[in-house]
Amino acid sequence: MKLEGKVAVVTGVTSDIGRAIALRLAAEGAAVAVTGNTLAKVERVAKDLEGAGARFFAEALDLTAPETVEQFFARVAERFGPTDILVNGTAWRVRQSFLETTYADWRKTFAGCVDSYFYCSLAAARQMVPRKWGRIIHIGSIAGTVMMAPFAAYTAAKGAVHALAKAMAIDLAPHGVTVNVMAPGVVESPYLRANVTPAAIAKRLERIPMGRLASPEDCAAAVAHLVSPDMDYITGQILYVDGGFLSAGVIAR
Repeated sequence: MKLEGKVAVVTGVTSDIGRAIALRLAAEGAAVAVTGNTLAKVERVAKDLEGAGARFFAEALDLTAPETVEQFFARVAERFGPTDILVNGTAWRVRQSFLETTYADWRKTFAGCVDSYFYCSLAAARQMVPRKWGRIIHIGSIAGTVMMAPFAAYTAAKGAVHALAKAMAIDLAPHGVTVNVMAPGVVESPYLRANVTPAAIAKRLERIPMGRLASPEDCAAAVAHLVSPDMDYITGQILYVDGGFLSAGVIAR
């Protein structure tokens, strides 16, 4: 219960990773406010949090508008108090190479993966700075470091997320706020099974020294570690949760 008395906001809980993070932070004692853009999935996470006996607040929102974000954080503060922990997990990706990427898909990817992180981080930081304590985690990706074809826009967006974390870490360090990235590798999920062939998954497994795909719970454990009170000297870092995948070499296609 390291996070007893803390208030955590987790965005993007419509993903399996976001859901696992919300449940893990609640299990560590935090009051958790969660949001995602799909009502049915947000309600599923809310039901899980309720079943776990957590203190929680859940809303389905599109976080690509600054006004929506500011209002959400104000409601969280009214319910639980100022935000102590923010986990930015909103995402959008489209399977397109650079030459196939449309203007609309480029904009939508950056709105979901970068703009929302900036808006939420700014709203949270404004509550953290006066109290000289805070933890901000961006959900990045190994795609932010190496090209994962054919996801050109997503790769660019995750690279921007990694760079944003470093810029924020420098500016917020004097205020007692740390900013880090949890960057998953190949994660077991319905999305993976629906969009990647078994043969392609097998190729990736050959390059993972740990011999298995990451689980959402692996990602949640890494986030719980980074936001713990005794991690106040670790900032501006990218923690890869990839089982050694980057070290062994990646499969582009």
